[in-house]
Amino acid sequence: MDVWSLGITCIELAERKPPLFDMNPMSTLYHIPQNDPPTLTNPAKWSSDFQDFVGQCLKKDPAERTSTKDLKEVSFFSFFFLL
Repeated sequence: MDVWSLGITCIELAERKPPLFDMNPMSTLYHIPQNDPPTLTNPAKWSSDFQDFVGQCLKKDPAERTSTKDLKEVSFFSFFFLL
């Protein structure tokens, strides 16, 4: 599973548009590695568990990014394993 894409998908589902949606696609490809990782536009609308989950997924350095194995331990996601 691509953890970065999962974080981007979470933002897209929450905000109904992906980060950098208003940019030209070629420009977006340049900005992704140059800029800080995307974040939720209005974090106050979302629980701290959801914000933490997205942040865990969107760490720039793959070595620092939470693995798929460890993601199930993040509070927001672990709820789904209880169902």
